[in-house]
Amino acid sequence: MGSEAALVIDSRLAEIARARQWLRRHARAAGLAEREIRDLELVLSEACTNVIQHAYHGQPHYPIALHLTIDETKLTLVIRDVGTKFDLSAYTPPDLDQPQERGYGVFIIRSLMDEVHYDTAGEQGTTLTLVKYRSRPTA
Repeated sequence: MGSEAALVIDSRLAEIARARQWLRRHARAAGLAEREIRDLELVLSEACTNVIQHAYHGQPHYPIALHLTIDETKLTLVIRDVGTKFDLSAYTPPDLDQPQERGYGVFIIRSLMDEVHYDTAGEQGTTLTLVKYRSRPTA
């Protein structure tokens, strides 16, 4: 038993709320725990904000395609843009001893997800694949 869903949002910060509601609805229907759902919403928000700010340079009217697959063992969320490719080699994690206002998105995503894969092999854009293994109830 599994489920799949897709959504395309516009590259505007206001659209992130709609994406979060979409994710929450499907995750709840699949029986994920509320804590997992909150973590997933945070990850989705950070990833979409990064796309808007860095791939699309704050410009609206560009697509952010979301694809969600949930099965018995894991949730997979794929986020695709057609903007400026993400340069993973230029990423430096934040220094947690020196608090700053920005720069925690990738760190948060990596901290909350079990697998994080960036694919920039296409002609344009980045495909971000995020995997979260489902928690098992303790006996």
